Amino acid sequence: MKKLFKMLAVFALISFINANASEMPKEIVVASGSTSIPNSYIIRGKHTGHEVDIWKEISKKTGLKVKFITGEFNTLFGYLDSKKADTVGNTITVNAKRLEKYDFSEPYAYIPEKLVVHENRTDIKKLKDIDGMTCGFSAGSNGGNLFKQIAKKQNIKINMVSYDSSELLNEAFRRGKVDVMIFAGSEVAYKIKIGFIKARMVEENIAVGAKAYPFVKNDEHSKQLRMMVTKAIKEMKKDGSLAKIYEKWYGMDFSQKPKNMKIAK
Repeated sequence: MKKLFKMLAVFALISFINANASEMPKEIVVASGSTSIPNSYIIRGKHTGHEVDIWKEISKKTGLKVKFITGEFNTLFGYLDSKKADTVGNTITVNAKRLEKYDFSEPYAYIPEKLVVHENRTDIKKLKDIDGMTCGFSAGSNGGNLFKQIAKKQNIKINMVSYDSSELLNEAFRRGKVDVMIFAGSEVAYKIKIGFIKARMVEENIAVGAKAYPFVKNDEHSKQLRMMVTKAIKEMKKDGSLAKIYEKWYGMDFSQKPKNMKIAK
């Protein structure tokens, strides 16, 4: 009789494991940019970018089949909110407003907002060193708005000029119309790496933002996906596969949290 009970218990456990395994998600739909170089973009009909490489690695570690929906940045959260996508993969910053609406995975990047100067300006190392200069930023950029606040607090007198696109800002920098640019560190690192701009990043950061994948709240399917993705990201940090992807695209690693640096929210 005891033997029979043991056999039944083992059978019940196997059935439970199999039932739960069959309920685990098999696929994830990721809304990602079509023109966000080098995050996620389409060139000659092929979807590429560091987000594509990250999701290939997540797929390997979780067994999830990854499907992408691509579009302009301002459409991506619409796909998530309408549940046409399970998450957004486009180097999304975790902030207080988004935390009210979404649950986030483990952060997979910590990207600083940086001041960018011409490569011969080795005298500029701190934010206050650009006092009296002209600083350009892209309209609506997080870094531009943050630096305005910092400049006011630290009494840095600077002429802030807004540009409608990063292309116009880059051109103004080349022509000497602005002394300094504000960009996300990853974008600058990529542009410097490929020789698109001759510049250097000022050592002191404006701020550092954590980047993670958002998922809708109060949804069991979404929660399961988030847990699977979080586990994969932690493994990628540990085994160095995430760092390799950042080194490939940017020539530097953004996967580790900076020491002694507060993360902006």
